[in-house]
Parts: sequence; structure tokens; C-alpha cells
Amino acid sequence: MSRADHAVPFYEKEQKCEHLFRSEGPFWHLYTDGSKTDMLFADTEEFIIGINGLGICASRFTDVHIYTFTLMNDHLHMILSGLQERCKAFFDAYKKHIKSVFRRNARTKNLKGFCCELLEITDLRMLRNEIVYVNRNGYLVHPEHTPFTYPWGCGPYMFNPTYKAVPCQHFNSLSLRERRKISRSREATADDAIMVLNGMLLPPTFCYTKEAESMFRDAHHYFNMLSKNFEAYNEIAKRLHEKVFIADEEMYSAISALCVKEFNIRKPSDLAPKEKIEIARRMRLEYNASSRQIRSILKLEQRIIDEMFPTR
Repeated sequence: MSRADHAVPFYEKEQKCEHLFRSEGPFWHLYTDGSKTDMLFADTEEFIIGINGLGICASRFTDVHIYTFTLMNDHLHMILSGLQERCKAFFDAYKKHIKSVFRRNARTKNLKGFCCELLEITDLRMLRNEIVYVNRNGYLVHPEHTPFTYPWGCGPYMFNPTYKAVPCQHFNSLSLRERRKISRSREATADDAIMVLNGMLLPPTFCYTKEAESMFRDAHHYFNMLSKNFEAYNEIAKRLHEKVFIADEEMYSAISALCVKEFNIRKPSDLAPKEKIEIARRMRLEYNASSRQIRSILKLEQRIIDEMFPTR
């Protein structure tokens, strides 16, 4: 970012974002219910099938724009713009594509429950929260990752143009045989901008990543939301009927604030035994805290936690 960018007043940046939001919509959070789907993407090869299918379908549905997405083992999230019926048609085409690829490659998949819901995004604040929610999804579920290393989505490419330095190829410059091998179908054409790296279509070359970035005032604004606004993502997860996943640092911060509010005690481990039991129940109910997080933050014995939550 240049010095001139720093000099732009806050309200001018915000007005620019608002104008882009009004001109680019309507926006949708498309998601599927993992509890209704068997294992969808079980290994690296299947995740690549999933991402390449998105790129191929995005080239066919030019009136549907993907701003960001994350693929998980049994579900997916996407932020889209376009008419509602076209977004649904896009998903149906994607489902048909990967179902066909899995069948031809002798990979048994039950996609009966793989159906999408569309949550309308009605204002800029909501769009920002939904984009960040999608980009947080993978690395929170898989704690070995960071926002920059979870490979099966567009999150690592937000405000991170380093992928442009990687030696990759234009999909359409490849031979017909190579294109069909990557797409896993006879459908071997794509948008001219789409690039390939190690057999995978690069997400920022078929997603509207720059436009997604433009919905934030700057990179600092985006990364601040990515790391600190977990309360908003808690509410999104509830609307989508998903489990809430909160990183350890965020969990400790939230529970410390709760202890101050309820008991005027800042350090959770200093609570009285009965107070710890109450907070433990709220951690599990409101934040989907793991037994490990409850034990670590409250310094409760594992025996007590097992007695409180015997089914987990």
C-alpha cells in the first residue's frame, strides 16, 4: 500500500466499498450441510477434483461470480453474486460435474444429501463478515493450518499476490488431452484467465478475489476482522446451523470477558469450583468448546469434564 492510500480518509474508503457493494450484487452465501453428506473430499486428489470443477463451472456461468469459497471434507461454503436462480443452477451444474467425475473414477460417493442453501447478504457489513467466515472455516477446523496454508479455498490468496510469482500455465494453452485430464471430462474449455499449477486450477484466477478485497477498506481492515471478530462468526454459524469453531486464543479472550461480566474475575482458572462448572457448560453450549479447551482454560480435571459431557 502506498503512502497515498494511507492518506485517503476513512469515510472515503468506506463510501467506495459501499458503492461497490451496491453495484455488484445481489450477494449470497451458498452452503451445504455436512451432517447430511457422506465424506465428499477425502484426499488431495478429490479436493483437486472439487476445485477444478468449480473453475470449469465458473467458466460456464459467467453471470455468477465467486468471491471466495472453502471446500471441507463433507461440505462447502461460497460467497457468490448473481441472480438467485442462476446461483442455484451453478451449484446444480457443479454437483452434476463432480458426481460424474467420481463415478468415472470409481470413487463411490453418495451425493443425495449434497444440496445447497442460499443465505441472502443484505448489506456491506454482512458481506464482510460472511467472506471472513468462509475464509476462516478451513483453518479453524484444521488447527495445523493458518489462514495462509489451508489449500482448498480462496482464503490464502486474499491480499496475498505471491501466487503470481509461481510458475504456472494458462489452462487454455495446454493440449486438449492435458485439459481433459485436469477437468476429468470432455469439457475442456475455460476462461482465458484461468491458470493451472500442479494439475489444479488456481482459485484467484477463476474467483473475483480482487473484488472481494475491494469490499474491505484495506488489508489491515481485512486481517483485523479475520483475527478478532469471532462473535460475529459465532452468530453466522448459528444461522447456518453449523458447529462453532473458535481458536484457542479467541476462546480464552471470550471466556475471560465472560468471567469478568458474570463473576468479576478476570482469570478463568481462579473461579470457584461451582463457577467453573457453570462456565464450562456455557463454553460447550455457546462456543462449542472442545474438552481440551475447557480443561486448559478452566483447569478442570478431565474426570469432571467427562462426567459433564459423557457423550463426547
